[in-house]
Amino acid sequence: MARPFSSPTLADVGRSVGVSAATASMALRGDPRISAATRTRVQQAAKKLHYVPDPMLAALVARRDRDHKRQTFANIAALLDDRWLPDKSGWIDTLFGGMRDSCNRLGYNLDIINIQRELHPNPHPDRFLTGRGVRGLLILPLHTQPLPLKLQWDRYAIVSIGTPLDQIPSHRTGSDTFAAMSLVCAKLKSFGYRRVGLVNAISNERRTRFEWLGSLCKESIIDPTFVTVPPHLPEVLTPENLEAWVIEHKPEGIITNDFQVYDFLTKKGWKIPRDIGIASLSRNYPAMQHLSGISQHLDSTGQAAVEQLHHMLLRGETGFPAIPREIMTTPHWHQGNSTRRLRPKS
Repeated sequence: MARPFSSPTLADVGRSVGVSAATASMALRGDPRISAATRTRVQQAAKKLHYVPDPMLAALVARRDRDHKRQTFANIAALLDDRWLPDKSGWIDTLFGGMRDSCNRLGYNLDIINIQRELHPNPHPDRFLTGRGVRGLLILPLHTQPLPLKLQWDRYAIVSIGTPLDQIPSHRTGSDTFAAMSLVCAKLKSFGYRRVGLVNAISNERRTRFEWLGSLCKESIIDPTFVTVPPHLPEVLTPENLEAWVIEHKPEGIITNDFQVYDFLTKKGWKIPRDIGIASLSRNYPAMQHLSGISQHLDSTGQAAVEQLHHMLLRGETGFPAIPREIMTTPHWHQGNSTRRLRPKS
């Protein structure tokens, strides 16, 4: 009688290279206690045997880990662009909070490493990371591209967070910017706004692959009564060029990701929201918390990044993937004091 087909187990993988099932499991998780040569042999054997982790077993392990303190088996490094630090932007702390939650739950140490101060001047950055036991990299949003760093990327599991990185085709987590604009426009229409415009430095649009602008462009097509005036996308936003744009196009509402818009307009004499409404595409900066607009759930984005990195480490997946994947977090609307319900025009 023919033997019924059964999926290969960790024991089968380990047996094929002469190690135990426990060693095979640690090797597939990228545990630094297992030599690089053994990890490679186990990963190749798992691929050859078409080994797939048992989801029921993974669920049991996860449940066990909730009830018992888990021993850390690897470090994850969050690479932070130092140029954000003078601002001490609140969004960074929110991201770190979500990342730490997932690291604690899954059994990782989280190292926060400054790119310009610690890695860029280091002649041997890979040795620096290896010395800390780093197996996975989380690359936070860059202040500007390109990334001033040369690493042997195939050593690490890599996930970027936030805006896409042109020279690092990694898996990515972030906020759904296209959906954010759609939600903002829907809310403004429900409040009676019928003439709105986008204000952003052009660099902000480049960072998001022009998804905010692209999403706004569709609005006047699907609803001709909702007018989108020509966007204001200067290289540098100033009170003067913003004032000139508002006077020329007379928007009822402004959609922006720049916290300076509110300050510039109020200093020029506009009353918000009596004279003009402002909807923020990201309320993550402390200076924007009073505005109406989008909350991006950056804690969830940070959690998702660690979880994605965890699954990569379990599979022994390192370097740049052939087909990068993106996990987008859906934002929600927060009503602040910068928009109001408009009276219907007679």
